[in-house]
Amino acid sequence: MSTTSSSSSNSPRHRSLDTPIVLQPATRFALANLTTTVLRLDFWDDNDPNSIFFCKSTFNIVTQCLDLPDKVVKTMKTHLEGEEELTDIAPMILSVREDPIYKTEGSTPFLASLLVAFVNQGNYDSRYRVLLRHLTTLLGVVWTEFEDVEDSLASTLLDEQFVETEVTRKLSEGQSRVVREKTARNKKIKRYLMIGAAGGVGGVLIGLTGGLAAPLVAASAGMLIGGGTAVAGLATTAGAAVLGTTMGVAGAGFTGYKMKKRVGAIEEFTVETLAEGVSLSCTLVVSGWIDSDTSPEQAFVHQWRHLRHTKEQYTLRYESNYLMELGNAIEYLMSFAVSVAIQQTLLETALAGLVSAVAWPVALISVSSVLDNPWNVCVSRAAEVGEHLAEVLLSRSHGKRPITLIGFSLGARVIFHCLLTMSKRSESLGIIEDVILLGAPVTASPKEWSKVCSVVSGRVINGYCETDWLLRFLYRTMSAQFRIAGTGPVDNRNSKKIYNYNLSHIVKGHMDYSKRLTEVLHAVGVKVGPHSEDSVVDLTELECPHEATGEATEAINFKLPTDLEGNDGEGAQNLSSEFPNLNGIHEIRVLDSPRIGENREGSKKQTTV
Repeated sequence: MSTTSSSSSNSPRHRSLDTPIVLQPATRFALANLTTTVLRLDFWDDNDPNSIFFCKSTFNIVTQCLDLPDKVVKTMKTHLEGEEELTDIAPMILSVREDPIYKTEGSTPFLASLLVAFVNQGNYDSRYRVLLRHLTTLLGVVWTEFEDVEDSLASTLLDEQFVETEVTRKLSEGQSRVVREKTARNKKIKRYLMIGAAGGVGGVLIGLTGGLAAPLVAASAGMLIGGGTAVAGLATTAGAAVLGTTMGVAGAGFTGYKMKKRVGAIEEFTVETLAEGVSLSCTLVVSGWIDSDTSPEQAFVHQWRHLRHTKEQYTLRYESNYLMELGNAIEYLMSFAVSVAIQQTLLETALAGLVSAVAWPVALISVSSVLDNPWNVCVSRAAEVGEHLAEVLLSRSHGKRPITLIGFSLGARVIFHCLLTMSKRSESLGIIEDVILLGAPVTASPKEWSKVCSVVSGRVINGYCETDWLLRFLYRTMSAQFRIAGTGPVDNRNSKKIYNYNLSHIVKGHMDYSKRLTEVLHAVGVKVGPHSEDSVVDLTELECPHEATGEATEAINFKLPTDLEGNDGEGAQNLSSEFPNLNGIHEIRVLDSPRIGENREGSKKQTTV
């Protein structure tokens, strides 16, 4: 990020990171030190060689990007490896905020440059993205703004002018102004990405556009950087092939992935597009069953119609015939539980945590075989589908970029078994960013969840309902010691990645995961869009705050020093969920409530950062 030494060097390192943005030495030192601290506290594990390798390689990328002197790098490395104590991060943040570039442009240029440096490796490891998420929080950048940076990097370089379309004409003047401001900001983001990218960004864009953008990339970069040498290799086939893999364009891609031959008992396995955008990260959702009132074409799409987690979203269509039978069986069983007396009995049974057959109403037991058979078949097939999904993800058909997995009911089981399978493979790291399991019919064993966490870079969210009598009923033959993740919290005392969300204030029973999915997603922090007028279910409560049920984890209100507060201060509010380990700045007491329904048993200690 400096031109002083880069301009005189012909090495690939300097050629690809050459930029006219000149940061002060103190700023470059502070950024590197801040990144080193986060790597040490949130990624380093003395007992895990893979985590150590990741931290060291990432450290090298960052220090090279910031062009630090060898003596400084050597000193920082001792902090990373734990040979020296870590320094207070408050002065680091102050130093960054005092830089003239920060005062005029904010933190975007810094983060964009790091993003480019990571993507320039040809593999946007999910751990890179989690690291950047931590840094955005510390630097006071709203995460959605950083996602705009990613989207701009993944999209075309064409500087489209704001066009007042039919849609925008219907907006109020204030809304139109917001759209214009966002468009202007995105243009600025693209400029920074081009300046910091040189070969890296160009290669990705060439991969995205099949080579059509190569002349534009070369011309634009040459104009901004002030010479064609740095981008001479952008239009080469080799450059496009290497960096194009980041977006999954080198092979068949994720869209339309279909099982070519039958695998085990699996009869159907197809990945379908849910949102046709382009992004540096993507999302795959997995449904749990098919409602009888949903058309076959919309069976795996309709429930997720309001999801806006990323611009690029996919849904897994699998075993639709069996999931349809299961949906019909559930509805049939529910028809026997409509009376007030039986409902009250079921509620009390669920709250008491009873699983023995004696506790269940006789009327329900008499028709249980209607549901037991299709349920057992689907449970078995979900595990097999999960194992096959693991192979698909390990093949990187979605590209070498982060992917988030979201599923409810049997869909959560598919994901759970996918992660268990991946945990047995050495090449599984750096693929999965976050995992969200809702009403999961899987074990709550800490040992099994530890395996799942080993392949997830970010969070593993367990959304559960304490009054889910149907899920308890389906597992009624299990021993009393067997605990279901979908009916209670998972022990997370030994894992900082697991987050338990008590959804009992939204979900009253297992069927609600489908009917109220949008509201559930919103409650666990997933971005959703406004409800369409033709929505089958009225979820107007989405806009209303809900009180958290159960005892929630204390959240941190990060009180910055006066000279650290500013327009970008919002990002610091999320420090509790992003930095469970940071310490050494100021002792902080809880001032704000946590996210809706969040509960992390075993981590109720006073937190220092």
